[in-house]
Amino acid sequence: MIKVLLINDSENVKSSIVYVGFLILKELEQSNSKRISIYKIADILRKNSISHSRQLTLALTFLYSLGLIKFEEPYIWIEK
Repeated sequence: MIKVLLINDSENVKSSIVYVGFLILKELEQSNSKRISIYKIADILRKNSISHSRQLTLALTFLYSLGLIKFEEPYIWIEK
């Protein structure tokens, strides 16, 4: 049996790309506009004690690979 983990056992859940992706999607859904800038997302992540650009990049890549978001510099929106 192959076991696939989205979050490593030794990893802090609040710094995982799955959690960061959740924060991004949550902000996109709560936003009044259809799209938000990557700068606003970075500010929101900073408020949640996520300050590394690597986490942001990996989370955006994760969401994009699942077909959940689209982006065009500097905006991100939910794929309908």
